[in-house]
Amino acid sequence: MFTILVIVLALASPDAPCAAPGSADRVAGQWTGNFAGADWTFDLSRDGKGWSGRYRTTKAPTWKPLEEVTVTQGCATFGIESKPRVTFALALAPEGTAMAGNVIIAGLATLPFNARREP
Repeated sequence: MFTILVIVLALASPDAPCAAPGSADRVAGQWTGNFAGADWTFDLSRDGKGWSGRYRTTKAPTWKPLEEVTVTQGCATFGIESKPRVTFALALAPEGTAMAGNVIIAGLATLPFNARREP
């Protein structure tokens, strides 16, 4: 039982290794997926200082900044300002039109999350 719990926690951790192939540049753009009864849109971008992003939902349509945006190859992790902490850990699909992974609600739950690239 203990071994299984450790493996599940490692997979759910935003720091868990990601195996998505491809260039980090392919992660840039707008992505939309459903979580907590709303569509969430994330806008990820890269500049000379690194990665940044913003988000909005159908329930709260004003753009807000993402926190701690990290993109490595085809993998992205980022958080939103909230209590408890909410972190998204996503991997780019090989064709580059979708991302899948988890939304981690610190201390409460880990839920699947899928997003599609917006045109």
